[in-house]
Amino acid sequence: MTPPTKEKKLRPTRNDAQRQSILDAASLLFIEKGFGGTNINDIADAVGVSRTALYYYFPSKESMLAALTEEVTEKAGLLAQSVSARDVLPANEALEQLILQHAGLILSHPLQFRVVERSESSLPEPHRSAAEAARRAVLEHFVGVIQRGIDAGQFRDTNAHIAAFSIIGMCNWCAWWFGAGGNVSADGVAAAIAEFAGRGLAPLNGQTARGGTVEDAVSQMRDALAAMDAHLKNPAKVISKPS
Repeated sequence: MTPPTKEKKLRPTRNDAQRQSILDAASLLFIEKGFGGTNINDIADAVGVSRTALYYYFPSKESMLAALTEEVTEKAGLLAQSVSARDVLPANEALEQLILQHAGLILSHPLQFRVVERSESSLPEPHRSAAEAARRAVLEHFVGVIQRGIDAGQFRDTNAHIAAFSIIGMCNWCAWWFGAGGNVSADGVAAAIAEFAGRGLAPLNGQTARGGTVEDAVSQMRDALAAMDAHLKNPAKVISKPS
């Protein structure tokens, strides 16, 4: 028998498409009815298959939630690690790549991310612990890159943890307001977040702000969020809220 070519291995199969259809339908139902309020019959009806056919792909709704979590949360941790591990990158470039990858992942999976955020406590072990570890890893990678930039004088002297939480928050919030029907693409939104984060961390007047307090850090990131809000002030033209 001739072994399959690489191209054939990478080509999505009918099973792959059906599996994704099930996950998409489950995501919508988990958002609409809540994880606890959704049962297997609801998902089977939404996809248009029998319960037996559904069980071929997923043995339970918990396994669907686990798959969604792996697709978003755990992948976010791996992406962040791939950037922060490259110490040869200047901190400002590394932070930009972290933001573009993290925001890009969320913008390409907004429904899945919303489900994971709301339903993580319903995950079975060991998936729950893996999701928590991945989320901590994302934060640690952001903090590490920001602190490296502070130490090198590329960023103002601020609280790296608060800056990281604020930037990740800007990225995560995209899942609730971004819609693909607006006139700003997902790449454009991710780039805007990276720009605002860079402005918020830039040294004042070319100098590092040594001795910054927690209040200073919060104020700086509020300025960045306010700038982003002003940039996206007309939601009717820029974005469309997902249903």
